Amino acid sequence: MTDTELEAYVVQLRNSMKGVGTDEDILIKLTSEHKLKTRLKMKSQYKSTYGRDLLDDFKSELSGYFLELMLGLYTDIYEYDAEECHKALEGLGTNEETLIDIIGTRPGWMLKKIKEEYKEKYKAELEEDIKKETTGDFQKLLISLLACSRSDNKNPDKEKCSQIAKELYNAGEKKLGTEEEIFNKYIGTCSPPELMAIAREYHKEYGKSLMVAIDKEFSGDICQLIKTIFYANISPSEYFATRIKDAVSGAGTKEKILNRVIVARNEIDMALIKQYYKLLYQKDLVEDIKGDTSGSYKNLLVEMINK
Repeated sequence: MTDTELEAYVVQLRNSMKGVGTDEDILIKLTSEHKLKTRLKMKSQYKSTYGRDLLDDFKSELSGYFLELMLGLYTDIYEYDAEECHKALEGLGTNEETLIDIIGTRPGWMLKKIKEEYKEKYKAELEEDIKKETTGDFQKLLISLLACSRSDNKNPDKEKCSQIAKELYNAGEKKLGTEEEIFNKYIGTCSPPELMAIAREYHKEYGKSLMVAIDKEFSGDICQLIKTIFYANISPSEYFATRIKDAVSGAGTKEKILNRVIVARNEIDMALIKQYYKLLYQKDLVEDIKGDTSGSYKNLLVEMINK
């Protein structure tokens, strides 16, 4: 992209928000046709050209979940995740679902960058804020994940994975009660191929799915976090397809889930997510989103998914 093209995009951005009303179709077109790297350049150039903050202008001109998604799409991904974690932890109560969606699915190298952004932006350590706002095994596993010590071994040792499967069985289904620390130890540190091999060995040895065993041994947020870690590490595109389905199923729409998935995955594996959605639910992902959302928010979602 040339400097002339960048300047032209910035002029279009400004013109779409000048005067009475906002040309949201132009905003959607400019946003969906460019990758994050270019959108960040547009945001910087906007300030240089007009002496105005693009995100502040969005806040003045847009509203609702359309605004939230636009803000996310013009924010560095690590900063976005740090902001979402902070929102989940601040104020009265904690949004555990957001913490699971982010900390439970991001690889260690991303978590390191998210922690750096969090510290820079909020002058606090993410781990310390999590310790203040969460408890028990849920807290321990989140902290373990944030240690960013997951193995990168791509060639799991079958015998070792079989032994780990046995330890998990002995710590869970075989006994009364559950030794949660054993699950935390391996779930927080094994590489994705190792987790897949452990699940396969567990099923081979004990005749049942490890996910079913986890459902039996755990409940609530810790259960959801453990299952998310397995699912998102073993088959991430399939996992995020299930998150979109959860967002558009039942009464109402969980727009915050949709926004997190679109911001996180639109340049990674959206085509695969669409394929898995069709495979899992025999429905078209875009059509389900069209049926569950409306207006400019719907149009932006559809364009980001299709691009």
